Amino acid sequence: MKLDVASVADAYNNLNHIWSRKDKWHYHTYKSISIFIEKIFSKHIKKEDKEITILNAGSGGNEYNLKSKKHIHIDLAKKNIIKKKYYIVGSIEDIPLKKETIDLILCVGSVLNYTDALKVISEFHKVLKHDSYLILEFEMSDSLEYFGTTSFKKNVDIVTTFYNGEEEKIWVYSMSYIKKLLIKRGFKILEKKYIHVFTPLIYLLSKNEQLSSKFVWTDILFSNLPIINKHSSNVILFCQKS
Repeated sequence: MKLDVASVADAYNNLNHIWSRKDKWHYHTYKSISIFIEKIFSKHIKKEDKEITILNAGSGGNEYNLKSKKHIHIDLAKKNIIKKKYYIVGSIEDIPLKKETIDLILCVGSVLNYTDALKVISEFHKVLKHDSYLILEFEMSDSLEYFGTTSFKKNVDIVTTFYNGEEEKIWVYSMSYIKKLLIKRGFKILEKKYIHVFTPLIYLLSKNEQLSSKFVWTDILFSNLPIINKHSSNVILFCQKS
């Protein structure tokens, strides 16, 4: 089974705001991603290293205030990237760039969940330089949202979930599966952050997105708690290619 890539592109081309404040669940995801990226840059990317080339995979036109020599946007949906200086309208499963030319890949906003993770991580490995970095965020099958279903903790599956108040189908991946793919391609996970730790449980019990979104603040309490955080909805990883 595959996702309809053309439909995904059309949907995002017709969105006015990818991270709408009205969609409190996903806006919290966006804020959490932004904070993580800022932390990583301040901690690991030195000032003298900011003359780097960034590949923003499935960017939706969002640069997360990153400073770089060259910022390349690649996305299936052209609406938000065609005014950027460097852009590619295409799939991150087949990146038309030379080998080992990128210093940092940013792939956030659950972009991985619309793709074949095996192909994407292989492509990331191809275009990244040695010792360069990958920031990768995705939605997990480990999430309590899927507890009691055949998708729960499954390596790979297509599920029906929600976005902007509408149903949508995405791939979900287990953390263990993505970790294996990364290790196989020579990536080391340096840091991670779990997002939406308690809210999936509320959604499991209520099936109410708006009600669940009222509890996004609980990530402050639970995002660093072992065992509990392993069943969060999303995770963001900071990796280095060896």
